[in-house]
Amino acid sequence: MCTSMHKDYEQTVNTHEVNMDIDAKILEKFNILKKDKSVPSTQHEKIEAQKTLEIAMVKSGIKRFHKNINKSRAKLSDKGKARESSESTTIYGQVLIQTGLEPLNSALNKYFIEAFDGHAKRYATEATLLAKCIPIQEVETDNPERWSSISFICLKAVLDSITVSSTQTKAVLKIASAIEDEARLLYFKESDNKTYSQTKEWLKTKNNYRHKRKVFQYAMNKHQLEYTGWSKEERVKLGKLLLEMLASTTGFIKLTKTYAQKNKSIVYVQATEKTMEWIEQKKLHAEILKPFREPMVIAPKRWDNNPYSGGYVIKDLRPAQLGSTIGELKSKNQQSTDEVTHAL
Repeated sequence: MCTSMHKDYEQTVNTHEVNMDIDAKILEKFNILKKDKSVPSTQHEKIEAQKTLEIAMVKSGIKRFHKNINKSRAKLSDKGKARESSESTTIYGQVLIQTGLEPLNSALNKYFIEAFDGHAKRYATEATLLAKCIPIQEVETDNPERWSSISFICLKAVLDSITVSSTQTKAVLKIASAIEDEARLLYFKESDNKTYSQTKEWLKTKNNYRHKRKVFQYAMNKHQLEYTGWSKEERVKLGKLLLEMLASTTGFIKLTKTYAQKNKSIVYVQATEKTMEWIEQKKLHAEILKPFREPMVIAPKRWDNNPYSGGYVIKDLRPAQLGSTIGELKSKNQQSTDEVTHAL
């Protein structure tokens, strides 16, 4: 009797046999009702309605994906206020940052060591400024990873506008300003770690970069911590060095000179052709990965003791299989990094 009941239950949960009410609101939302505005009634009609719904979910997901991409590239907010673009937060921006960290760390480390060995005296100013951006105990080491924060800041500053281009002057000052903020915070931390930690904890839920900067500055002033800021000449020298280093080590960008007037040229920071090709391919692949999921209007497919076979009717919308070990997950991450390196 138990066996019979179990078989009856399996038949009941079968997607193609369960008799469930169709959610008319969902179908109406995606314009999937029948011509007479009634809900599908036969099992075949219900399954076809679910397939149509799932396709609509994918299309909605693609629309949302590109809306977020366009928002990250926009230089005006929804309210019309000026804002910084933020492409480094996109899926392609994050992969490019991950890919660029190691080569930029190595280049920075090599430069820094040679600068203080006397081989790059013309870059002494830049090297001295960089020394202020890492903990004192790391200055004498030769570990490339000590530059991870600086490399990340530099990559983020450039990749925020990777597809919309920026002038060299703007990019240089943006990099240098962000690096100087890092040096200022490090000075705060090493001078008064207790107050620094308290301020950081208070700002943990805040997202506005400018607001955070003002609060940190206020806390430093309140505790009479005087930080000597960099001159514009120093910022330009360091920013230019880092920008050129990023271009030569990663291959993500190129510096293009154009003539706005007869005797006046402007240098733009632009993505290389290979970088743009890779970004478009990445977007094409990623746009279908996050459909706008809606409740199913029929019972889900049976799982059949397999956590990856059930659920949605269309196979590509079902849960993707994940690596069962940390090693497999690391391998997939490395594969993603290798794809960028190979493509560029």
